[in-house]
Amino acid sequence: LKLVRLNSIILIKFKVVQIKSRVEMRIQHLIVCIVIYLLDCHRVLTEIPHCAFEDTVNITASRKFPNGSYSYQNVLVPKHLTGNYSYIELYDGNRKTVEKHLRGCVCQLKPCVKFCCHEKERVTLTNGRLQCSKWKKINYSPFLNITLQNGYKRKMNILTEFVVQQGIPCDMGFPSGDPWELTEDGKITQHMSQAARDYCIFPYPISGTKSWELNAINCPPQIPLSIKVNTMLMLTSVPFLYATILIYWWTGNLKSLNGKCIVCYIFSLANGTMLIVIANFPVTVITSNDFACALIGFVAYYFLTAVFFWLNVICFDLWQNVCFTTKFTNKTNTSEHKRLLYYSLYAWGLPAVMTIITVIIQYSSLPDELKPGIGDTVCFLKTNDWSAMLYFHGLFLLLISFNIVVFYLTVKHVFSVRSNLQMLRSHEQAEDRINRLRVLQENIWQFLRLFIIMGINWLLEIFAYLLDRIKEYEVIFYIINAFTASQGIILFIILVMTKKNRKIIKKAIKDIFSKLRFQRPKAHI
Repeated sequence: LKLVRLNSIILIKFKVVQIKSRVEMRIQHLIVCIVIYLLDCHRVLTEIPHCAFEDTVNITASRKFPNGSYSYQNVLVPKHLTGNYSYIELYDGNRKTVEKHLRGCVCQLKPCVKFCCHEKERVTLTNGRLQCSKWKKINYSPFLNITLQNGYKRKMNILTEFVVQQGIPCDMGFPSGDPWELTEDGKITQHMSQAARDYCIFPYPISGTKSWELNAINCPPQIPLSIKVNTMLMLTSVPFLYATILIYWWTGNLKSLNGKCIVCYIFSLANGTMLIVIANFPVTVITSNDFACALIGFVAYYFLTAVFFWLNVICFDLWQNVCFTTKFTNKTNTSEHKRLLYYSLYAWGLPAVMTIITVIIQYSSLPDELKPGIGDTVCFLKTNDWSAMLYFHGLFLLLISFNIVVFYLTVKHVFSVRSNLQMLRSHEQAEDRINRLRVLQENIWQFLRLFIIMGINWLLEIFAYLLDRIKEYEVIFYIINAFTASQGIILFIILVMTKKNRKIIKKAIKDIFSKLRFQRPKAHI
């Protein structure tokens, strides 16, 4: 009997434990469901699913119906297309935190058009920023030629055919000076298609009259972080490039033809880099002017083109020096002056011809795809298509390939001649030629370092241009661009911080300080 009672007690305890575990599991499931439900509710209340912010409008002051829907400009917005937002999106997707408000996905129900301000307000520039200021109601024609999906145009009243949104997309916008079109889906096309988030239209006074017409606000393009970093690196490199030229002149390196060619290369690179820095900066008084922007672009194109031709000259001159040395031909200063004249005609003249051809093509009636785009959508060459390859990278890829071949032949020739002269070391003439070859060999190794920076560097830049279109190689693209942008610093280290130049600079500094000490007046007792 005791055994039966014990078994029954154990069985009861076991069932109690089972029931307890089941209850705990169900409570846990209930808690998980409640958490998921609350998270889902929070997501629904804060953001409308499958609705871009540019398709929403502020419906806080709109009429609400018992079923939870809202009426906005005679458009019924169902409850599931509403949500609370604590931010607004401006140009290029930049978010600005604001007080939480209710928005409705109206533009999915009817096309929207975005005005900058209320009908009784006017766009004004205050402290360098666009703002809406109170103004009397402006009379203008709301009829515009709307571009339909089939390409045809139809005159429509945008105030009745579209839902009107309001808001200025950027602080530093400016009125459009180029033709623009409004499409039936509420986007404007001007060089490229822009959604309502990135533009706004406003009544603009017609010069010389009392009439008003609708115009669009253009926002300055947002500069990616990689371009900002590269621009700062280039800005840092420019002083080093000019300093290299000054030190070359100070240390007497300009006496040789090779030194003059290197300085011409650095001069072209410094000027071209400086102009690219100006073009990359956000819209300024200079770059916002179409003529100034185009002028900067074409002058930068000329100098950067000259960079490749002077690099070609340096490589050719090195090869010619090897030929003169191995033939034991004496070079005179007159011949060097003539060669410098020929080199200058080649390295300054051909870039000028190419720049003139580029200007003619840019302002011709050719399709936009075949134009370089300088001064059009950007101050320099377009990089979103193959224009940069056609007018810049393609030709210079051939020049760099030629330089690599000539440099290889030069080095090969030097070492073959050197091995032959080693066998004639007993002859005085052979000894003299060996010494000259030794000096030339040192110049070749210096040029090899320069060529890695100047030639291979530009070759990597071309590859970076091609990799820019492939998302997987984005990191490599950034590294190569940063390396190219730092070219001035690297050239300064290679060309200036040599053992010979360091001695000259150190001696010059000592001489300056000694003169200062010598000229310091002595104290009278």
